[in-house]
Amino acid sequence: MNIGEVIKRRRQKRDITQAELAEMLGVTPQAVSRWEMGVSYPDIAMVPGIAQALWVSADELLGISPQHAAPLGGVLNQSQADSIFDYIPAAVSGEGKRVLIVDDSDFMRMMLEDILSKHGHSVLQAENGKECLHMLKTETVDLCVLDIGMPVMDGLETLKKIREEYPELKVIMLSALSSENNVKLALQLGAAAFVVKPFCAECLIERIG
Repeated sequence: MNIGEVIKRRRQKRDITQAELAEMLGVTPQAVSRWEMGVSYPDIAMVPGIAQALWVSADELLGISPQHAAPLGGVLNQSQADSIFDYIPAAVSGEGKRVLIVDDSDFMRMMLEDILSKHGHSVLQAENGKECLHMLKTETVDLCVLDIGMPVMDGLETLKKIREEYPELKVIMLSALSSENNVKLALQLGAAAFVVKPFCAECLIERIG
């Protein structure tokens, strides 16, 4: 279910109109209508406000299902993940790259495409690991940005297969499942970096290089 469908379902459950929700969020009713029809997506900065207005978790809005939730107490923040990877900030090259985004959330893929496009990168999308591997057979990309919690084939399994078939391809993990075990396993399997959701755009852009 994409973010527009969640917004519509939760809005109707709360028995509020598009105009009332728009007023709560400081946007136009037409904007809410476009979200619900899947024509456009709200800005990521609006997610906390939408979650509060609709009494829904940000995870549900972003398509992070309960079975994919990270265990309480076992989640690393970005600096902790960086320490495992021995990440050292480097200057961004400014060169446009061809990036394959792999995430089962429609909203997350569209948000990432918007962020990367604004920084001069071209973007391809896949909904899961199996689709990612299929696309890599026919498309040339500079790097992959992989979620972990996905149906059909999760990100860590996909990363392992990418390393076997495309050993030179750069892979960045982008996931809320930032347990110490997952971060260390991603490193062992050959990921170049691990970006923790929720993330800042600059953090991802720096690691793309």
